[in-house]
Amino acid sequence: MTKDTSVLVLANHSDAGRFERHYGPLADVTHGTRLLCLNADARVENAETTVVPTFGHHYLGLFLLSAWALYEGYRGEYDAVVSVSLFPYGCLALALKALYGYPAHLGIIGIDLDHHADAWYGALPRRLFHLFDTLSVPGPTHVEKLHGLGHAPERVCVLTNAVDVETYVPAADEERVYDYVWVGRFSPEKDPLLFVEALAVLDRAGEGFRAAMLGSGRLEGELRDRIEEYGLAGSVDLPGWVDSPIEYYHRSRVFVSTSRRDALPLTLIEAMSSGLACVAPPVGSIPDVVEDGHNAVLLAERDPETVAETLRGLRADPGRTDRLGERATAVRSEFSYASAREDWRRIVGLLVERY
Repeated sequence: MTKDTSVLVLANHSDAGRFERHYGPLADVTHGTRLLCLNADARVENAETTVVPTFGHHYLGLFLLSAWALYEGYRGEYDAVVSVSLFPYGCLALALKALYGYPAHLGIIGIDLDHHADAWYGALPRRLFHLFDTLSVPGPTHVEKLHGLGHAPERVCVLTNAVDVETYVPAADEERVYDYVWVGRFSPEKDPLLFVEALAVLDRAGEGFRAAMLGSGRLEGELRDRIEEYGLAGSVDLPGWVDSPIEYYHRSRVFVSTSRRDALPLTLIEAMSSGLACVAPPVGSIPDVVEDGHNAVLLAERDPETVAETLRGLRADPGRTDRLGERATAVRSEFSYASAREDWRRIVGLLVERY
């Protein structure tokens, strides 16, 4: 059924590599997929990609993208509209549904359900969720939350946050240069400063280590200042944003996530697939993947002392660290592109039924 279906995708990501990961499996199961976005580096194999210029102004780009989407909807060449992130792309998908009758899908990311839906204005996003024909979330925890908001089970799907399991493989005999690696946006929700605070606790206790923090973002200046303030410049490498961090996973012993809020971080799945022992907070759908003490470690509290003590415990027991990494690789069978293709096949099938 889905092979005869054409889909318009409205989305954007700061990391160009996420386009292929998220929409490549969709393009594989449809007759035609067109992606409208603002990222000049966006590419999706088997899909047509239209990059809308921003001329250096994000909001101008959003205006032009909206106009372009309205034109694409007017042409009437699509069977459904797929969007990721309620504001603004989901709202634009709902506009196309209202104007042209396209069934609309929303891929809910962490901030939509874990922040917007609970904020003082939460009645609006909760109402908008009900206007979509299908919704997808990264795991059972968010499925249950949507059920609690009154969404029918047949409208809510789990969409695999897939990784390229041929790229993210366990290392053979790489030298483990880094004790700890942190990967993500330097943004408040990812809370990279918490990781630095935890490293400072270890340093004050006289424990030597090497760490790498891969990423960029608006907290970068403050992050660098904090590292200098704590005298950690010689212990923490900042290589910037790395599109494919497999080399750093292979050269590290433990992956650390410190997010305040997250859906299911792709970096966590990458690290687990690569055979790293992982430490992460129990936010979003992370507990759906992490079996605490079996394939990774869930932080009991999200504070510097708890993070430091968790890292200290892993370093003191290399055998446990190795076992966690070995068991973590089981995610490879669940979070592959093949799994994502099956999820998209189901979602598009449900959309077509409503057309």
